Amino acid sequence: MDDSFVTPVKDWPTAVTFCAIKPATDEFPLYFYGRFPTAPDLQIKPEELDLEAIRGAGIFWSTVTGLCQEPSRSAHLAAHEARPRTGLAEGQFTILDLDYRPMFWASEEEARAEVAKILPHVTVAIGNDKECAVAVGEGTPDEQADRLLAAGVEIAVVKLGPEGVMAKTRTERVVSAPVPVQTLNGLGAGDSFGGAFVHGLLSGWPLAQVLDYANAAGAIVASRLSCADAMPTPGEVTSLLAGRGHTVPCAVSGASLPEGAAL
Repeated sequence: MDDSFVTPVKDWPTAVTFCAIKPATDEFPLYFYGRFPTAPDLQIKPEELDLEAIRGAGIFWSTVTGLCQEPSRSAHLAAHEARPRTGLAEGQFTILDLDYRPMFWASEEEARAEVAKILPHVTVAIGNDKECAVAVGEGTPDEQADRLLAAGVEIAVVKLGPEGVMAKTRTERVVSAPVPVQTLNGLGAGDSFGGAFVHGLLSGWPLAQVLDYANAAGAIVASRLSCADAMPTPGEVTSLLAGRGHTVPCAVSGASLPEGAAL
């Protein structure tokens, strides 16, 4: 972790988020405290960005929540405009997490309009069916993925809940079957999925292996009570995959992500 780009924000304290665990309903609502009228992460300004670092990064990951308010909205657009549109063949990935949080927006239409400005700069978009609906409209997972691809995305990932997860490109469609686990806490599963997905992309794995690896990593965190400290090691992910008969990526225990390192 490099915190050289982290700066203090005057007046606005770090916000707190509470997660309620309701086992009988499989619901895990989030309650945000200290994010209204704004929060430190929404105060980043375009002129504060290191555009050279943004241009050169192998992965640039941003979220729809970052588009909900100025000046963060303009900063996100400036960052995405600075990224080279080289495509996946060059090993650079610009990822948009479609994490729509309704309490931060006036309407779904407002969110869709802002997402539409970013999608032409994005190579990978990731979201569940509701988040994809906000981004590109209601429809089947395939219809939503096709709309994301039409908007300029090169890999559209649609999470299907109990049916697994689908990834689609202009030439390929892959589905990772659901990983059966007892869900204890849904918070953090998406973060684990994202971290594992990024690792697979940077390792150059086939899309089907990337998706299986990310799906398994997310399932492991969902089966644990906590969040950040529940992230799996590569060994735990590959053990789960091997138990399900999946091909295990040989690069998992290599120097890029050593055994015992958290995703």
